[in-house]
Amino acid sequence: MLQSSPEGWSGGGLVARLASQIEAVRWRWRYRFFPHGNGFPADTDCTGMAAGALYGHGLLSAADLAACVRDLLDSAAPTDMVASCRPGDDAVLVPGVPLVYWEDGAEPGTWRRGRKHDAVACANALYTVQLSGSLATEAAEFIAASHRYLAGHLVSGRYLAGTRYYPSPDAFLYALSRLCARFPTSARMLSGPLHQAFSEREATACARALAGGPGNALDIALRTLTADNLSRTAGQAERRLLLAQTQQADGSWPACPYYRMGRFPVYFGSSYLTSVFAWKALHVRENSGTGRPRRLPADVAAP
Repeated sequence: MLQSSPEGWSGGGLVARLASQIEAVRWRWRYRFFPHGNGFPADTDCTGMAAGALYGHGLLSAADLAACVRDLLDSAAPTDMVASCRPGDDAVLVPGVPLVYWEDGAEPGTWRRGRKHDAVACANALYTVQLSGSLATEAAEFIAASHRYLAGHLVSGRYLAGTRYYPSPDAFLYALSRLCARFPTSARMLSGPLHQAFSEREATACARALAGGPGNALDIALRTLTADNLSRTAGQAERRLLLAQTQQADGSWPACPYYRMGRFPVYFGSSYLTSVFAWKALHVRENSGTGRPRRLPADVAAP
């Protein structure tokens, strides 16, 4: 359950209000995307992000985090599962890798959403699973399978087309960088190819910027945060300058698409969301003993 101790809140009342909104979309140990019941069940992406954030702010106990993680482990595709017949679902399901939606039909009043993976959702679920050290043995296969899946998605270049729910390649690179910054196991598996992919993506983005302006503010912010997480300092001043150039007169940043409704061309984003990422990207982090996640150097190579 949500912990109410105010000493765990950084940002005071704002964090408390956001935590209350997150709690409102919880079903047992799972979290939904939509705030009101509309047939959509909880999903592993929202559950991974919500549980990880609440735990990071001291608003979820270790025991409650473990309960969320057990549910995430239960979302992994079993060996004998085949893809469903819904149009657009993945043709191949990977054993041990989390599905976007649980297949147990446990949440009342919701529809079955089909069997599918999403690489960003997988990364976000994997992040929270690795936070719970008490379940390391139980989670070992989930962690190994997810790392293999993410590495394959990265090295193959499939991420350049976006994922099912995240249209921008920068969202995927940022999700991986969070893993590498926090968990040495993730860095050993992903850091080498992630550095290479980031360099290639940045070269493409720079060419586009030279041709037609600073570009998508949210993507710039995500790349800046990715570079921070990978301890890359080269180009950060330029990225922050580009980001500052997209700021609007009222101090906010424009709405940009961050999430989409699966294969449907319905996009979610807002000025508030872009502004949060932009503000975070413009905040220069220091490598001091502040308790921030560890960021590993660029020479940590994949096996």
